[in-house]
Amino acid sequence: MTKIYAHRGASKVFKENTLAAFEHAETLGAEWIELDVWLSADRVLTVHHDLHLKSGESIINAKYSSFPDDVPTLLDVLISTENVGVNVEVKTQNSLILDDTTRRLIDELTQFLENIGESREILVSSFNFQCLSYLREKSPDTSAGLLVWELNNDWESLIKEVANSDFQAIHPSNAITSREFVAACKKKEIDVNVWTVNDEDRMGELIDFGVDGIITDFPDVALEVVANRDG
Repeated sequence: MTKIYAHRGASKVFKENTLAAFEHAETLGAEWIELDVWLSADRVLTVHHDLHLKSGESIINAKYSSFPDDVPTLLDVLISTENVGVNVEVKTQNSLILDDTTRRLIDELTQFLENIGESREILVSSFNFQCLSYLREKSPDTSAGLLVWELNNDWESLIKEVANSDFQAIHPSNAITSREFVAACKKKEIDVNVWTVNDEDRMGELIDFGVDGIITDFPDVALEVVANRDG
């Protein structure tokens, strides 16, 4: 069955990447929540999409104590929700390199995951291939998904590289996801979680393609589409 990921929580009802958005997504019945993580200057795993806060303050150059009250930590999210899986998107300033900031983030994240054990399902995703490769070195058992926003004509090579790197999933953008691409991923036993899908008809089409997950701003709508298909 296709799983529903609430994109930054129930982000059309509550402010994205806030505890209220994540809690509401779980109340609606979403199996997963998706969120974005940076590492603050004092090494706190901070849930926020952009590098800079509205004040202009850079998350990676400031202490978490200076951030607004509605910016949670990753630990806050796990405490405020109970049963949902958590898709942690690791944010990087450059998706092509593994810099020291990203290394520190992965170091903190893998230690965090070790501390929580198997109490929650966790999937770590990123647009940065090297970041996920470093994650795999540090935490061989943590599920990893490569975010992809465009494909060239040789996408078979991408799928092969993901499989050879022992990543469990590819997260393609909605616009580039085709039946053929999903089928090719399935042949390599790679899960496909598509972002960001808000159209009901497209949700149904992707379910027919056999995608494993739909990442959406409207988890309640997506859950209803899944239920109708199963019914």
